[in-house]
Amino acid sequence: MKNEILVEKIKCSYIRKHTLFKNIPEDEFSEICAKARLVKVSRKTPLLLNSDPVSRVYFVGNGTAKQVYYGKGGHNHVTDILVNGDIFGDFTFSGFNAQGYVKGLKPNTFIFYFIASHFKKMLQQNHNLSLNFAENISSKLRYLEERHFVWTNKDARQRLLYFFKGWSACDGIRTGDKIILENYFSLGDIADFIGVSRQFIHTIVKELKEEGQVYYSRNKILIAEGFLNPAIPHRKQAV
Repeated sequence: MKNEILVEKIKCSYIRKHTLFKNIPEDEFSEICAKARLVKVSRKTPLLLNSDPVSRVYFVGNGTAKQVYYGKGGHNHVTDILVNGDIFGDFTFSGFNAQGYVKGLKPNTFIFYFIASHFKKMLQQNHNLSLNFAENISSKLRYLEERHFVWTNKDARQRLLYFFKGWSACDGIRTGDKIILENYFSLGDIADFIGVSRQFIHTIVKELKEEGQVYYSRNKILIAEGFLNPAIPHRKQAV
């Protein structure tokens, strides 16, 4: 019993931090929280998105994760990098069940979710929650529009720059004229995300290393601040 109460408190603490639930009275929040499910994800314990025919709306409660799609011929590819606060899944309430899985990349990465039909009813019954959701979706759509522009109008080097700028905004540590990133992405992950072959990403990173712009290792990445300065749209810091 005590363990169940502790788990419930942990769940509610992660959910309460999300901007979706700002200005929600405590009694209403308690009812909402009771309908949510919280799962911890890691590289070894991914969250399968299509394990249930009922569609769900997912939120990143803490940490960073990657969303992976099952590709043809057994090749899975990264479709999105999910950071603290992100929304994914059936947030349009179309009944679409997301495919693939989500893997946690940082320690203590938690995802919470609602059955989409239940969450839709919550929005209809709670004005503040509905407004907050509209703000979050607006931010999500701006990001997707921005990313689409970069993906369709910029070359591979510029797309990699976009990726690094977004990552640096979320997790970068400034040291002198360099930005240090704890590396929890493989080059294959980055290649999938920016839409290039794994061989080509190796070539780009090698060129940037020779230019003194980027140093990549399995544990960390050092990026010259000057490399991040060109004016290109980049993802805002996680909500």
